[in-house]
Amino acid sequence: MSQKNRYPFDFYLALAANLFFFAGFQWTFATLPAYLQEIGGGAADIGLAFGLLSLSAVASRPAVGWLADHWGRKPVLLLGAVIVCLVPALYALTRSLWLFQAERVLHGLGMAAFTTAYTTLIGDLAPPERRGEAMGLSGVTNNVGMLVAPVLGVSTAAAWGYAAHFWISAAITVLSPLLLLFVTEPERRSKSIPIRQESLRAVARLRPVWVASLGVTGLAVSFGAVLSFLAPFAAEHDLTAAGVYFSAMALAMIVAQSGAGWLSDRVGRRAVTIPGLALTVVAVAGLAMVRSDAALVLLGIAFGTAWGLSRAGMDTSVVEAVPARQRGKAVSVFFTSFDIGVGVGSFGLGIIAQEGGYGAAFYAAALWSILALGSYTLWSVESRPE
Repeated sequence: MSQKNRYPFDFYLALAANLFFFAGFQWTFATLPAYLQEIGGGAADIGLAFGLLSLSAVASRPAVGWLADHWGRKPVLLLGAVIVCLVPALYALTRSLWLFQAERVLHGLGMAAFTTAYTTLIGDLAPPERRGEAMGLSGVTNNVGMLVAPVLGVSTAAAWGYAAHFWISAAITVLSPLLLLFVTEPERRSKSIPIRQESLRAVARLRPVWVASLGVTGLAVSFGAVLSFLAPFAAEHDLTAAGVYFSAMALAMIVAQSGAGWLSDRVGRRAVTIPGLALTVVAVAGLAMVRSDAALVLLGIAFGTAWGLSRAGMDTSVVEAVPARQRGKAVSVFFTSFDIGVGVGSFGLGIIAQEGGYGAAFYAAALWSILALGSYTLWSVESRPE
């Protein structure tokens, strides 16, 4: 392999920082709904908690995308990582439902800053010929922690209580900013960019950006429904594998996303994205009908595979849609659409779950995924490396 096609050491540091960032976040995946119920919340409150995080991220994405292009990727990464370290500590001190919801807004700001700058930095560091592979690997580290973090999170909450559980989440996450201190951005990316450049609106109107942003909402709405309602749905039907579901989903994400990124460099981004979005429909609709732990775990594998295929293709197509000086804006538009989708899947479908049950919410998510699949299939075009 030629020297120019090798990944720099900063690429691996960024992957490691991302791993600990998400492991700390995923520690609470399977416990937050039960915690909210313990402090007096219902199904709508559960949906609101996840929805507020997403809506906060939506509101802050344009600003953090602009900052990532003008201020630099590393400062925005550090800001997001520090915020997300602090929030679980605040959770540990909270017994008020409304104060907890306010802290979710802060959590969303940290998530938006970190994830936007991280994806942009990976796009900068990746050799163009291996960008699909790099984007796939960058997503793999999102999910390595999910193999064990949700299960261990449930166990620690049961054994030591929620306060200790949240402090452990904060301790895991703090490793992320410590690693980021040693990351050096490519010099041509870290300097201030001249003011004369495309606006956020102009970037959003680029076809590869808006088509991928619309397509990813199919995955996001389903993900929001899973995050918010899987655990209470499983409890309602005497299923005990909610934690294992997330572990199975994570393992499938890791396998699918690492392979799909490499494959998309060879057969194209559409060829991996379209099957992924189709599988999303099956995976989320199946949850409404599942009545055994074995079937629940299989659906976790299906959803993880769908995620890996879809994100490897769409993330790369967005990064390739613009030159590096506009990359933060393009990523912020894409992630804003994802955040809106998660918010709809959490809060919007929470209203449906309140009235018609959790199964109705999963069917509604599947219907939206069908519409997103059709839109992406009809309007997407193949991206090309910069």
